[in-house]
Amino acid sequence: MTDDARQAYKARFARDLEPERYEIFELLEEEPGTGSTAGYGVPGTGYEPQSGGGAGSIDRRAFLALGGGLLFLVSVRAQDRDVPVRVQVVPDGTYRAFTGKMDMGQGARALLTQAFAEELGVDIARVDLVMGDTDLCPDDGGTWASLTTPQTVPVIRRAAATVRAARTGGADTLTPPSAWRVLGQSVRRLDGRAIVTGARVYPTDLRVPGMQHAVVVRSPHHKATMASIDTREAEAVPGVRLVRDGDLVAAVSADPALARRAAARVRATWTPTPITPQADWPALFRKTAVAPVEQPDARYPPLLRRGDVDAGLRSAVRTRTDAYTLPPIAHVPLEPRAAVASWEGDAVTVRCGVQAPFLVRQEVARACGIPEARVRIIVTGSGGGFGGKQRGECEVEAARLARLVGAPVRVAWTREEEFTCSYTRPAGVLDVESGIDADGRLVAVRFTNYNSGAAGLRWPYDVPNHWIGFARAQADVRQGSYRSLAAVANAFARESTMDTWARELGVDPVAFRLRHITDARLRTVIEETTRRFGWSNAPMTAPNGSRRGVGMSCALEKDARLALCVEVEVRGANLRVTRMVATGDFGAALNPDALQNQMTGALIQGLGGALWESVTFDATSQRTRRLSEYRVPRFSDMPVMDVQVIDRRDVEPAGAGESPITLMAPAVAAAIEHATGERRRSLPLWPSR
Repeated sequence: MTDDARQAYKARFARDLEPERYEIFELLEEEPGTGSTAGYGVPGTGYEPQSGGGAGSIDRRAFLALGGGLLFLVSVRAQDRDVPVRVQVVPDGTYRAFTGKMDMGQGARALLTQAFAEELGVDIARVDLVMGDTDLCPDDGGTWASLTTPQTVPVIRRAAATVRAARTGGADTLTPPSAWRVLGQSVRRLDGRAIVTGARVYPTDLRVPGMQHAVVVRSPHHKATMASIDTREAEAVPGVRLVRDGDLVAAVSADPALARRAAARVRATWTPTPITPQADWPALFRKTAVAPVEQPDARYPPLLRRGDVDAGLRSAVRTRTDAYTLPPIAHVPLEPRAAVASWEGDAVTVRCGVQAPFLVRQEVARACGIPEARVRIIVTGSGGGFGGKQRGECEVEAARLARLVGAPVRVAWTREEEFTCSYTRPAGVLDVESGIDADGRLVAVRFTNYNSGAAGLRWPYDVPNHWIGFARAQADVRQGSYRSLAAVANAFARESTMDTWARELGVDPVAFRLRHITDARLRTVIEETTRRFGWSNAPMTAPNGSRRGVGMSCALEKDARLALCVEVEVRGANLRVTRMVATGDFGAALNPDALQNQMTGALIQGLGGALWESVTFDATSQRTRRLSEYRVPRFSDMPVMDVQVIDRRDVEPAGAGESPITLMAPAVAAAIEHATGERRRSLPLWPSR
């Protein structure tokens, strides 16, 4: 950059931007007279390249590797914190943008590229998005909780508008939805061609020079400590090295088949931790429950209350008490996790497919006893996650083993390891006490979720007296995030309660819900869904003698309004969901086609959790270990689907990755009851026989 150009940027920066929020510095591919790469801050801004990864700084190693051009560091105030954004203006006139988010099939790469392109005022082809590299990207949050659309997109737009203003001297106002050229369009997946041609690289495909394959010796128990080990037979396998770090033992070889053979020959004994019998979990949860307290500022408040629930129940003309249960279930991503770790001195780089690279960086640093600044996580978009790849179990193993071996090490979990070495969606029991008044309206609800979680606790219905809480409890098995967290459990119990009252009162379940809904957008979604479905609550008998039933559910979850109608056919011991109509109102549809795909995929995944999925345990071990023992939706299970999205350009967008999955279980339960007369209150509703 010439001196005149540099001074022009300095003047524009001083005139149009707030120096405490925005920093610009020039990246020189070669420092004059030295032959080394360097960076220079814009004169007058006081910027100096730093290390340590703060909100406004980047790691010096990454800084030197960015190449030429201008790098903008923008700090945007959002969610009560300063969220960092980085945009590089490349000498060829393109842009390189950076985010700590990752793409695991949900389309985040296309959406975030759209957001950058829209506010930079350029075509999407001129923006290259770098994702999930902890040395290059800012920590703008993990890829979870449907937060990318409502939280990350606005931050990116604000930052990109700032960069546009700095380069053009114009205003840094956001583009109004009526003038969108890139956002609001159904942009195809940017890596779609690579996916269908096989050119796309997934974590399983990662290879580096000199890499060794490690196969970890696993305990047959869910939780256990090693009591003894005999590696003599394994060490006789040629080309294999046995390494150990505490209870972490692995066979390592340049040939993965030899490593597997040697690991299978290790003789180890283990001291297991006992597991409460699964049939006793509801009693365990209730016995060990910790009463919730109000935390109104929490993302998922564990206690919501209004009015006097005890007085409301006493005044009710009719009351009922119901209990609902659900088991742990597995994430079952198409691709089991894999990681490659390489050490250079006292620093480690891990290439993998995690959802939260900065969280995993913390875990690797802690496990290896080194500062976070000495850990680099480089994420490659993975083949699915669904909440199961937020943590760094596989990555920690790879880093520990690579340090022992003194060479790059690849750890690739098998399908059985993906089932047994990760965590499951928490099991739960939900107790619901409710009452109605003389007009057939809910007057009081006491709703307690034990162990499953607080997500999705809030009801979309107007109930004057309610106490709705989540009680933490003792769980003997590993549990963690899953798509929508506990919202599936809470929606199942809530919507089933509404259906039960509608049936007792002889009222159409749609009409009963609308009786309690004041949100105009949710009412519109329900009315539109039932119209397209051709809703009728009359029993049906198919020509082949099977019984048919219909059911519906709705939700106001993560600021999305959703409704679903399903039809099922029951013939003997066989059940099939034959038709499905769903509508989602997520506010502004930033990428309508991707939004519809997200909703469709969530509904399909929800079908498995509703009907078949369950992870089982014995006294010490997880019994469910492979797909032959775990039923997930198949192509042959797919019903006729009509999924539509209402695009409200004037409304801030909501995330869609999680909320639609909450609809399936209660709608199918209602349809089964309609067809058979039996109300099932435990998931899965139709266990594989």
